[in-house]
Amino acid sequence: MKVLLSAFVLLLGLSAGTSAMANCATPTNINAMATEIAAGLNASRRANGEAPLTFSRVLSRAAMRHACDMVNHGFFDHRGSDGSDSSARVRTVGYKACIVAENIAWGYPRPEQIIDGWMNSPGHRRNMLHPRIEEFGVGISQGPRGPYWVLVVGKEC
Repeated sequence: MKVLLSAFVLLLGLSAGTSAMANCATPTNINAMATEIAAGLNASRRANGEAPLTFSRVLSRAAMRHACDMVNHGFFDHRGSDGSDSSARVRTVGYKACIVAENIAWGYPRPEQIIDGWMNSPGHRRNMLHPRIEEFGVGISQGPRGPYWVLVVGKEC
């Protein structure tokens, strides 16, 4: 868990100086929230016979950009304000994906609620438990009515 926490400390650094995220507020406890998402994701994978995923700074950059885009433009959707989908967003940050999937959430104040919600949704569950994915990234932005959560999972070619 220490490795994950150290990696997530870098998450905030990814948003600094990036124009797509320049005006993006994050929760004060973003690192703890992201760590809980990672722990829940990997616990769910282990409980279902799948290998845990490793943290990807690049996928987190894509996730954070989308979380900020949704808050900054006042929408909640997998399609970005520029028309992009998750595949385009990961390409933009330099990830060469063979597989990529995205889960989003809004209206949940606590990370454990999100993992439960995603695991109880067939499409989100499928994304989280995909047997061929290897990495994940998390983005969390603070909207006026609560956090926006983005999980991007993938495997590079």
